[in-house]
Amino acid sequence: MSKTELFAVTGKPVGHSLSPYLFGRLFGAFGRTAVYSRLAADSSREAIEIARAIGIRGLNVTSPYKEEMRSLVKADAHAGRIGAVNCVMLDGGGPDPRADRGAESRAISSGVGYNTDFIGLAGALEAAGVASEGRAALVLGTGGAGRAAAYGLVRAGAARVVLAGRSLDRARAAAKSLGCEAARLDDIERIIDGADLCVSCLPFPASRILARPLRDGTIVVDAHYAGRVLKDGGGRYPTALSWLFHQAIPSFEIFTGLGVKPIIRKKIWADFMTHEPQRKPHIALVGFMGTGKTAAGLELARLIGSEFADTDEAVEASAGTAVPDIIRTRGESAFRALEKSALENIATADGPRRVISAGGGAVLDPDNRRVLARNCRVVWLWAAARTVLSRIDVRTRPVLDHDRPLESAEQALAARIPFYASVSDLIVSSESREPLETARRIKDEMDQTV
Repeated sequence: MSKTELFAVTGKPVGHSLSPYLFGRLFGAFGRTAVYSRLAADSSREAIEIARAIGIRGLNVTSPYKEEMRSLVKADAHAGRIGAVNCVMLDGGGPDPRADRGAESRAISSGVGYNTDFIGLAGALEAAGVASEGRAALVLGTGGAGRAAAYGLVRAGAARVVLAGRSLDRARAAAKSLGCEAARLDDIERIIDGADLCVSCLPFPASRILARPLRDGTIVVDAHYAGRVLKDGGGRYPTALSWLFHQAIPSFEIFTGLGVKPIIRKKIWADFMTHEPQRKPHIALVGFMGTGKTAAGLELARLIGSEFADTDEAVEASAGTAVPDIIRTRGESAFRALEKSALENIATADGPRRVISAGGGAVLDPDNRRVLARNCRVVWLWAAARTVLSRIDVRTRPVLDHDRPLESAEQALAARIPFYASVSDLIVSSESREPLETARRIKDEMDQTV
């Protein structure tokens, strides 16, 4: 597990992303030992800081961070022209805790940004048998996806591309760099009849503003997962899922250096389209000691009206003594056996939804990982070793070397990172968040889950 490669998608929100399943299938097709999760962050900078600290090699970037990410990495020619990045390769390693802010800023920029969104749109159109060349196209939204769509359509030879946004000045600035025309979203009722291809990159379904029926032959591509084609296209019209799939393929190739052959693409697309997300009854918090699993878990349970359960508390109740005493007198293996039984009982017992705080080392057991994966949406709370040591009494932690606590904590955390990543549906940093703030962040993301 120590050689596991880590990847993730980041954005706000990101809990709805289907990328983990898609990339999981891609890595599996090549026998690659890799894990792909969702990284919640409040800014592009925070996302890169967390990714580098954890050891994430590559990030996909979704709304609203694509444009902001452009300023933090070295962009390739396409991403530079578009002004947005949706794929980042990092060079590994976390920020030096001794560095000043200037040094940290330079460290953060040590990554390369790409844009595969324009490739994804082209692939989705081609898969649906829709040619861009010679068409009059209208793109809704001037964010990263909208810019990429306009760029791709111009490159594909569309006869006319109009980029529409809420701000005409912003639309004009983007259109000038992309070589297309600009318009206001408020004017689309007047200009939509002149388009035979409409690409919506709005943060809500296109149907919200394309209320009236479109003229015959107009094709709509909606980048929003919840979007629906406004006309019956007999399944021919491109969808958000097709766009997601076709932008993921070049991202995977950037991450791995591997080429995805058509036969593999076809199989994974078929799997992706028939995949039904598993509904899991509980939420579990995993992470190293001192990351706030119990405190944040109690707050989260209160916010969502669920029961709360802590595996350490369950172990202590069954053993009649504290966890440190169990480990000291009976050994760590005895404690792990009790922990395993407690987790299985809590996660599989009938009853109401629970928020579960799992012990920091619970993920080391493969059976525990399977129980978590089957029954829980798993949130990995991240905090660096130096941070967690500031929150705990080292004397009560028998798994740490009390003579060299930082070194032993860093070693233990590094060994567990691949296991935390392998079970996580979502990564949330508790580095600088109070428990209630962490809980609210988790709730907001879980509310977006599809």
